[in-house]
Amino acid sequence: MTMLPFSHRTPGHGINPLNPCMNRYLAAILLVCAGCPLPAQELSLLGGTMRTADSTYSSYSWQLDYRQDFYKNLAASVAYINEGHVPGHHRDGTAFQAWGRLPFLKDRVAVALGLGAYYYYDTQLLPTGATGNIHGTAPIFSATATGYLSNRWHIRVLLNHIRPASEMKVNTVVLGVGYWFGREEKPIPGKLGHGPDEKVAVSEAEFTVFAGQSVVNTFFSPAARAYAMEYRHGFTPHIDWTASLIYEGNPQIVRRSGFATQAWAVNTFFDDRFTVGIGFGPYFYIDQKHPEPASSSSPAKIAPLASITLSQRLSDHWIARLNFHRVTSSYNRDADIFLLGLGYRWPR
Repeated sequence: MTMLPFSHRTPGHGINPLNPCMNRYLAAILLVCAGCPLPAQELSLLGGTMRTADSTYSSYSWQLDYRQDFYKNLAASVAYINEGHVPGHHRDGTAFQAWGRLPFLKDRVAVALGLGAYYYYDTQLLPTGATGNIHGTAPIFSATATGYLSNRWHIRVLLNHIRPASEMKVNTVVLGVGYWFGREEKPIPGKLGHGPDEKVAVSEAEFTVFAGQSVVNTFFSPAARAYAMEYRHGFTPHIDWTASLIYEGNPQIVRRSGFATQAWAVNTFFDDRFTVGIGFGPYFYIDQKHPEPASSSSPAKIAPLASITLSQRLSDHWIARLNFHRVTSSYNRDADIFLLGLGYRWPR
């Protein structure tokens, strides 16, 4: 699902829930420790309000949360949090947390306290009138109460306190529903399900061609057609590697293209028909709008690339795949790239 001191946001660092940009994390879908056979796997979508800690500003907030229960009283999660829009700030980010969990009433209700790190992107207006991409890390403190409505569905209320050292401090309160992906029904007293059956790898060897859109993270959100090709190979039950060629199009203020290589944590659901994963790696690019000086030895630059993927198996050989990439720049030209592709795979 990302990290330095200046970053941009798409049409919604602080996205309108109806804005197409929310799709960027609609995968988040993310995996915590996907390399292990873990028990409960919960995905929740929540919405509510945000208020700055000094009560100066308020806005909406929404959150997509993926949680794994390791033991009855211990869980971990990764979440995308959108903090809405307040004057001069469009901020969102990814939270990684550990949770102490207390279930009761035969596991039909649970309360939990979470602590972790929140890596955020904040699109800010600079005194010059330009847009700045601020990246940073902050502690996040959370509490949840969850009621399990049926064997699969739950309702959850979640409170967050986000506390950067020098940026605005925020409280969010969100309410939503979620789904449990375990193989057995839940809740089961003392037993919270099983992870998917192990095999050689979640992903086969795959080649996918993509088309979509790139959006540069400024307050004006210039966009362009984007294209990519990806080769994917699964090495262990939950670890993939990819090599990609990416063309971000020409949204006027940048014109980037390049090569990316990433490692991915992946997991599979619904009899291996559906996969979800998160990837990180370097993106070697050339920006034709911001060429290197003649004195530079190479026009290429490197940026961190954080990504989310969703795939649906269409047949033994064909898959549909959705990728979201976030490019984290060092010159206020962060971008989000949304790609939909058709791929061919070679089953083992």
